[in-house]
Amino acid sequence: MIVQGDILAMLADELDAARDQLEGLGASLMCDDAVVRRHMTELQALDHIGQRCMAIAAILRSEDLHRATSGASLESITGRLTALVEALANRAH
Repeated sequence: MIVQGDILAMLADELDAARDQLEGLGASLMCDDAVVRRHMTELQALDHIGQRCMAIAAILRSEDLHRATSGASLESITGRLTALVEALANRAH
């Protein structure tokens, strides 16, 4: 029987694989000076997406999702998840 923790771990592994692919793509594109000059903003966006994947994977692997959410390494994730947790808590009352 598959339990929720197994599914979360599998999803975290998929995010790690996606991050690895993004890093490889970024590294390949960075080898071309013309691409770097024309697309620096887009290359930085690839890096940011990879960081988001890593932060979300860490949350999914955590024993305490609530604590991991509030301690996420990217402010954008922390802010959105905190707002979601608060909204859900308000609904419960």
